[in-house]
Amino acid sequence: MSHSITLSYKGHVTRIPTDTLTLGQLRAHVAQQYGISALDQKLICKGLLRNDTAMIRDLVPNNSKVVVMGTPSAELASFQALNARRQIGRANNLKYQATSSDVYHTRATTDEYGFDSFKELNIAHRQRDALQMLHRLGRDEGVRQVMRKHKYSVHLLRELHPNERTILGYNRNRGEEIALRLRTDDLEGFRDYESVRRVLMHELAHMVWDAHDDNFHKLNREHCKEVVELDWTVRGQTVGAQAEYYEPQPKEAEAVDGGSLAASGFVLGGSAPSSSDSRDTMR
Repeated sequence: MSHSITLSYKGHVTRIPTDTLTLGQLRAHVAQQYGISALDQKLICKGLLRNDTAMIRDLVPNNSKVVVMGTPSAELASFQALNARRQIGRANNLKYQATSSDVYHTRATTDEYGFDSFKELNIAHRQRDALQMLHRLGRDEGVRQVMRKHKYSVHLLRELHPNERTILGYNRNRGEEIALRLRTDDLEGFRDYESVRRVLMHELAHMVWDAHDDNFHKLNREHCKEVVELDWTVRGQTVGAQAEYYEPQPKEAEAVDGGSLAASGFVLGGSAPSSSDSRDTMR
């Protein structure tokens, strides 16, 4: 009686005569048929078949099904190349994490007015995205025009830790540093860019006025209007249309920062981290 088996791989079934076939020869057939290297194959029939010099008829009963397991060499090479690229990416990311927490002392613009430096939180998750958002604020044409018009110069624009849940930002010593909360409370995502920019307009109003009084609210409204109207990049896309801008309400001011942060660490109408506290959260 002739001997044969059924070869099964990922739903593909083939009947093969095995009267004179060794296990090693069967592996060669599988390699040719499915592109799986002999070294990467697992042939199973009531257990793993191992002796390549043995005859198939001596290893498995007639009409048995032999299941093939393994990954085609082309797919395996593609996976290994992808894995290698990922490892390179992880290595580069570690190098970036080792340096990106340093303050970037490159001014966002060539103007006399703007931000001198930027600093994100030293949190590995999406650290680069946080720094990019700070730089985006520094490059924002509307922000640049507001700072140029009012002659604002800020030494440091930094990220505020979400653990400071009572505030969205602060301005220390009228431009020594401005901190903004960029991330959501769970640190997984980022707050909407426009809302972060509105908080920045609020903090820039503290360059002139500390308390949330009528003078402050008036200047804050001017900032929120100017950041849209003075942005020529937006105007160029909406010719003939009136720019829409956000008009902050006085009752919202306390929820943003409680007041400008003075050198002593005192905040009018609320509390914010002291200079040492804010440094600790950045570590």
